[in-house]
Amino acid sequence: MYVGWESAVGAIKFVWKIKNFLKLDSHKLYSNVFSLGDYKWRILLFPKGNKNEDHLSIYLGVADSGILPLGWSRNAKFSLTVLNQIDNKSSVKGATQHNFNADEDDWGFTKFIPLEELYDLGKGYLVEDTCIIKADVTIFSDGTHGSSKETSNQIATTGCKIATKSSTEEAIGAFFLDLESEISSSNNLSSKHVLEEALTVIRNTLNLDPAHSNDPGRISKIKTAFDVLSSFDDCSVLTAEQKEELLTTKEKFVDLPERAAKAAKDKNLFTHKEYVKRTLGCKLERCLTEFKKAKEETEQQERNIATLWGRVNFLYAEVGEAEKQKANFSSKQKEMFELSKDLKAELDVLEKQWPEYEAKMKDAEEEEKMVGTEWLKMKNLFHL
Repeated sequence: MYVGWESAVGAIKFVWKIKNFLKLDSHKLYSNVFSLGDYKWRILLFPKGNKNEDHLSIYLGVADSGILPLGWSRNAKFSLTVLNQIDNKSSVKGATQHNFNADEDDWGFTKFIPLEELYDLGKGYLVEDTCIIKADVTIFSDGTHGSSKETSNQIATTGCKIATKSSTEEAIGAFFLDLESEISSSNNLSSKHVLEEALTVIRNTLNLDPAHSNDPGRISKIKTAFDVLSSFDDCSVLTAEQKEELLTTKEKFVDLPERAAKAAKDKNLFTHKEYVKRTLGCKLERCLTEFKKAKEETEQQERNIATLWGRVNFLYAEVGEAEKQKANFSSKQKEMFELSKDLKAELDVLEKQWPEYEAKMKDAEEEEKMVGTEWLKMKNLFHL
């Protein structure tokens, strides 16, 4: 209940089909614009999440928020649903209310459904790589409009093609309309109720996707419904051929959902394999990039090793020359050592003889003095 709000002035059901969902690379998507309450609205979607990378984010927004009149506001009650295309009861729905204005022109759910659950192809939210989002929006008067308007219900769809009916389909449609008219005018109330229930089962099944009708319980109800219709004897339009046509149509209700379910399964398998192929391709591309990088690094290291070996060979040559010089110096060292030993031995002998040589030196010096004195005397003798 919306306490203090005026009565509804407009309502709409809007369906948005997003194809190639897994291939989307946009951070943010907008649906087609739809009109409600004299203003344009749209759904805002963040496929990878808005500030939350593990959940789908989805909002309802005013399309022309930049040109809203001064003081504009609209009260809205709305729900956003990600349809489960396998089991409608498992669809994820979020409902809320908000007063839209120039400052708050969008409102919704940041954590709507975990991306892991959404991307699981077996869950049913992505079928044939298509995601279906439904918006149910009701606008209420904000007090500036005194009168209440009758709620109008509209259904808008995007991304779908309306097929043209063939003449056979038109004939079958006319047949069921005539049958419905006959049932309405029937005086047998008990059989009338049973027949109306049978038609309701058929209508409800036809409103489903064929692939989603392949349920044993539903198929059993469909068979029973057609058996009830084909046994209706109060209708003047039910000829033998039409009864036969009913039985043939009943068989189609069994065959077509099975074929559709198999086709959907095969297409889902292809979509999954396509995703796996794309994932493997990306991984292969990364591996090839790393392989090329590793190859380049390997070649660079081989060049570095070759350079180092060049230096090593040069150092080996220098080491060889140094070894030769070392051998020469070692030989010379041994030679000088032996020579030193001999010289030391001679020096030791000389040291032992040195006092004798010193004594002789002194004697020689005395003798030299004496000889000099005598020599001088001889020079004086001859007056020289």
